Amino acid sequence: MHERSTDARGEAALRPGPARPADGRPEAALFEAAAAQRADVLGSAGMMHLQRAVGNAGTAALAEERSPVLDVVGSGGQALDTATRTDMEARLGADFSDVRVHTDAAAGRSAEAVGAHAYTVGSDIVFRQGGFDPSSPQGRTTLAHELTHVVQQRSGPVDGTPTSDGVSVSDPGDRFERAASENAERVMAEPAPAAQRETPEEEEDVQTQRA
Repeated sequence: MHERSTDARGEAALRPGPARPADGRPEAALFEAAAAQRADVLGSAGMMHLQRAVGNAGTAALAEERSPVLDVVGSGGQALDTATRTDMEARLGADFSDVRVHTDAAAGRSAEAVGAHAYTVGSDIVFRQGGFDPSSPQGRTTLAHELTHVVQQRSGPVDGTPTSDGVSVSDPGDRFERAASENAERVMAEPAPAAQRETPEEEEDVQTQRA
């Protein structure tokens, strides 16, 4: 549960924020380090950028105190299976070999803590329990959406407004979220890439059993 006492809230409120560059925007200075999971940035006094989905709404996150998000994205996760990764790389035109998916109980609790069905931090994608389902059309669209956020974060900082618990949440209609939604719907509406259509029959049978 994401609960804190009144005293804890007061202490957090007194904690100074991270130093800001001359232009007043800490996001630009710290985004790359956060996406790379540098320990000095992903700490109690650090900052990171996070995109989440509340029904697939994007965010940028500013962590001014310890969050369950920090523990989850530092826990390893699992790589995308070969078939899913190959398909998504062909559809989105990007390398997802470094992407790690988090689906365990801790991941689920962290998603609940930030009010998300799924969220993305750098190359880590975190789902509520039962939310990762690459065998279903909706699950694949959700994954494509989050992978679009991975690509967005590789390109630079994303927008967000700080909340009382140190997490900055972007508007569901912001440009990053609109782009991710539109891109996911577009790429998943297209026919499967040729390499995927040529998968041997026995592998198709295995995929059908997993579904």
